Amino acid sequence: MNSLIIISLLLSFNIAYSNSKHTHKEENHEKHDTIEDHKDEAHDDHGDDKYQDEHKEDRHDDHDDHGGGKSIGEGKAIESVDKVSGFKLSKEAIKTLNLKLQTVDGNEFTIDKTTLVTSKSTKGIYRFRSGFFKFLPIKLLKEVDGKYLVNVIGVDFGDQIVTSGVGLLRVTDIYSTDESEYGHSH
Repeated sequence: MNSLIIISLLLSFNIAYSNSKHTHKEENHEKHDTIEDHKDEAHDDHGDDKYQDEHKEDRHDDHDDHGGGKSIGEGKAIESVDKVSGFKLSKEAIKTLNLKLQTVDGNEFTIDKTTLVTSKSTKGIYRFRSGFFKFLPIKLLKEVDGKYLVNVIGVDFGDQIVTSGVGLLRVTDIYSTDESEYGHSH
């Protein structure tokens, strides 16, 4: 149930973030509900080609300002996705997700239990390096005073790990690597 709430929040955040960049003129939507409404109107004072050009935006033939079906790209919450580096979030998304980071000094370190992420049968952490977040599996060495001593391949001196906000970051990661297309309708 919590996963559904988190996914819903993330998608709402992405949609709201994308819609803040939306450039359609809303008054055109109020005048004509469908393309069919345009066909029934008399346009004696100008030719069909001129009418088509003038009302192209009303018909929604040009979807360049919408972007793809997913909310990934420049000016979006998820700015880019790279199979090697991970995914990059906008500064606004990082603030909204309330992510907290901790610098580590090597590949063996102690984490709070809340830092640990479980994905299917894999346990891991999120590394932050050069602006990208990447999920890395951990090897649990031992539990000490309610914390875990872990070994993580792929974490180096000076890297940071996400210590707070990992649940929503996991949902963002799943969304960023999901190959499904999400559209919109008018």
